[in-house]
Amino acid sequence: MSKIKKLASGVSWGAISTITVTGFQLMFMAVMARLLDPASFGLVAIANVCLRFFSYFAQMGVGPALIQKPVLEKGDIAAALSVSLGISCLFFLVVQISAPLFELFYDMPQLANVARALSLNFIIGGFSAVSISLMQRNTAFRSLAIIDVLSYVLGYGLVGMGAAYYGLEAWALVAAFLSQMTLTAILSGLAAGFSLDFRYSRSQRRHFLKFGGRYSFIGFTEFISASLDSLLIGKLLGATASGLYNRASLLANLPVQQPAGILTKALFPIMSAVGNQREKQIVGLQLSTLLVGSYAFAVSAGIYIAAADIVKVLLGEKWLPAVPILQMLSCAVGPSYISHIAGVTLDSLSRLRLKLLIQLCMLALICGLLAWAAPTGNIINIAAAMVIMEWVRLGAMTVKLSRLLRMPAWQILTIALCIGLVAASTGLSVYAVTLLLSPELNSAFRLGSEIAAGAAGLGIGFLLAWYPAVRLPAMRFLAEQSPLFARLFPKLAN
Repeated sequence: MSKIKKLASGVSWGAISTITVTGFQLMFMAVMARLLDPASFGLVAIANVCLRFFSYFAQMGVGPALIQKPVLEKGDIAAALSVSLGISCLFFLVVQISAPLFELFYDMPQLANVARALSLNFIIGGFSAVSISLMQRNTAFRSLAIIDVLSYVLGYGLVGMGAAYYGLEAWALVAAFLSQMTLTAILSGLAAGFSLDFRYSRSQRRHFLKFGGRYSFIGFTEFISASLDSLLIGKLLGATASGLYNRASLLANLPVQQPAGILTKALFPIMSAVGNQREKQIVGLQLSTLLVGSYAFAVSAGIYIAAADIVKVLLGEKWLPAVPILQMLSCAVGPSYISHIAGVTLDSLSRLRLKLLIQLCMLALICGLLAWAAPTGNIINIAAAMVIMEWVRLGAMTVKLSRLLRMPAWQILTIALCIGLVAASTGLSVYAVTLLLSPELNSAFRLGSEIAAGAAGLGIGFLLAWYPAVRLPAMRFLAEQSPLFARLFPKLAN
């Protein structure tokens, strides 16, 4: 199968998974927000943030190392599994011992017990990281899509909502998460079809430790810079504020997270396989930036305008204090996902040192910004600090990659113009509907109308963006690789 067909297959099956899972996520969010209070969400959110301090090292980047390795030799899978499970078990024990310190630091009853329970995912994830990565490497996107849907529906839809209905509060969220991850590990292990073999050489183990160690450290710096806001809010403002911030962050990212993840999972193995061929790297970067960037900025514009109706419908009236938080955090969505694409490109180019340098600079920046925001005790100022950091990161990634790939300035400006056209068209369409509809109308009806207007604006924006986009190498590449695309736009194939 050609690379373009592999990408199309990955996007197609990922889209099926995304639509289904996102629909269940929204339903789960709406039900759980009414069964549980913000403090329950805040408790689990803080426990997850604490655990993520260890999670980036618990699997040592074994998954990306498996995908990136040009040829898998006998013993590589065994070495990857041994490293992943061994270190995961070690960090599981670390959490069991250190969990009371989390509770002491935040002064939150039950935080230690919740963190200990959630740390079981280290061991579960140590196994599934290998099987899922093998499936991604082999472009088994159909199986991955089915696994995603089944594990989420059963884990959250059945176990999670059932536990919440019977009054288990924060433990309902814990049960949902662990059920989903356990099902994912079991199903992916069966689908990947590898045996539990632990025979490997020391050099193979060193490969995964070396690559994974660097990858994990980069991921850890990304996590720190992206999670200091949640840590600070939990410490200064408590579980209820953390719950509001956590749900606002989820609402801002949920409509983009899954679609962006589809393209990233499909694109990473393909980009890694082509080595350092500059033109193909430019094409991959342009395609993913155009698609994900346009969509992310368009959705964030719509979320900012329709924030009040989104919160009322999906969370309920008691969550209205989350509206200004959602509006502020939506401003970080677009730059965040484009920066992620740039990071994937650096991974495929094996420029981990450069990526680490950028992340360390961003960590220093967010520390400075939060030092300004923290004394105010204002949750909006803390969110604004994250927005500033994401925009600066986008600028730094753009400058470095344009120099590294020797991409002409006109191509960068063209991509920015296309994204701006799509975002402006979507935002204006949603805003026009909010002006036409009375605030007294049912919030669900208003939100449905805003979503429909946003979808129409998104389509119009893509049509407007087409005219400048045709000049990009990515469009010509599509015409060369896809007969259908070439027939639709014959001028590009000439």
